[in-house]
Amino acid sequence: MNSYIQIIQNILKKQNRYDLVLKIENCYFKEHQSDASSGEINLFVHPNYYLDFVQLNKDDLSLLIQLFNGLTDYDYEISSIVFTIDTNRAVEKVNDTVYIFVDEAGDMDFSVNGSKHYMFNFLVKKRPFNLHEYISSYRYSLLERNLDPLNGKRLNIESFHAHNDNKFIKHELFNIISTFNENDVKLYSYILEKPKVTPDKRKENDKFYINNLNHSIQRLLDKIGITSNIIIITDNLPVHKNKAKQIGALKKGLKEYIKHNNLNIRYDIFHHCSASSANLQIVDYMGWAIYRKYEHLQDNYYNKISKYIIDEDVMTKDRTDSYYER
Repeated sequence: MNSYIQIIQNILKKQNRYDLVLKIENCYFKEHQSDASSGEINLFVHPNYYLDFVQLNKDDLSLLIQLFNGLTDYDYEISSIVFTIDTNRAVEKVNDTVYIFVDEAGDMDFSVNGSKHYMFNFLVKKRPFNLHEYISSYRYSLLERNLDPLNGKRLNIESFHAHNDNKFIKHELFNIISTFNENDVKLYSYILEKPKVTPDKRKENDKFYINNLNHSIQRLLDKIGITSNIIIITDNLPVHKNKAKQIGALKKGLKEYIKHNNLNIRYDIFHHCSASSANLQIVDYMGWAIYRKYEHLQDNYYNKISKYIIDEDVMTKDRTDSYYER
């Protein structure tokens, strides 16, 4: 029966229905005959998606019924589907802790040879983290692809990284990311036009990075109206010199924000390898799409994730002076 679900998923992919593809991942079903000419499918679904399934519109429900009828060779026609929570699924803990995943784009070369922009991108989520199981499964399917000698170039995918991944992987990942519930995912982008950054603000890379990261996190917390505990996870910092001072500066900035706003909340900050976190890989993809919009005026991938953006905060937009040509 699992092979039937996989066939349905492949058909739905062809129809660009990744929203349904992801929700039926690892589902199973049972069928029974209702009367002489009709039957019913009982589809056992992940608890996180149960309400989504029972609230399916008529067209989507009819599509699933049509697919099940195409797969089975019963003497009767499937006329209905009912949905049941799969109680055997491991359910992730639900709590109010806000997770903020941080990624940066651009470089710190303030010359004609450097990027035009530097930006921090923040992905804001709460547990449970949906889609991680599917993203992990997709990575393993790419590894298994190497076992077929006819598939050509070998893929060694430890983690997803938009800059390095080929166009086919990017297409698949952006289709997956585009299926998040808009209420569960928020994205904030803090953007600097580098030629407009005054020389005294960019004299030392460490200070430039820390000051802007602190400022951008505080602006983000204002925008989302933070009231609960926070865990911040960044990709390994690009500036390794005096790392302890960098971590201390980040914590100092958060302490000041919490004190200034009289908040009774706790926080912690972690610097992890992106391969250890699907969310760091997701914010890398989202940030890459925003960066391409500003740096290269290309918005095809940006359009897939723009619905999650709460603000694109171009901090230098009102400045008229440029300190070098770019």
